[in-house]
Amino acid sequence: YLPQDELAQAGLSDEDIYAGKVTDKWRNFMKKQIKRARKFFDEAERGVTELSSASRWPVWASLLLYRKILDEIEANDYNNFTRRAYVSKPKKLLALPIAYAKAVIRPSTTASPLAKA
Repeated sequence: YLPQDELAQAGLSDEDIYAGKVTDKWRNFMKKQIKRARKFFDEAERGVTELSSASRWPVWASLLLYRKILDEIEANDYNNFTRRAYVSKPKKLLALPIAYAKAVIRPSTTASPLAKA
C-alpha cells in the first residue's frame, strides 16, 4: 500500500513507481514513511506491558524484527524496487533473547538499558 495523496505530495506519480528508480523524491517519501512506522512501533511498545505474559514475547519479537526491516530499507538506500529488505536468520536468532528479556522484565520507572535494543 502506498498512500496516493502522500505520493502526490512528494511529487511522485504511478509512472515513477512503475519505473522502479530510486530518486531523491522516492528517498524523501520513504524517509517519511519509515519515520511514521517507527512512531507507530514506539506507541505499540508502550502497550506491550499490558498484554498477557504469553503474548508479550512474540509481540516484542515482531517489534524488534520489523524495526530491523526498516533499518535494512535504509541500508539499501531506500531501494525496495530491486533489493529485498529482510532480516537474516542470524540477526533474527539474536533478536529473540532480547525480545524474551523485554517480555519477562517489567519496566521500571527509570530507563532500562534494554529499552533501545
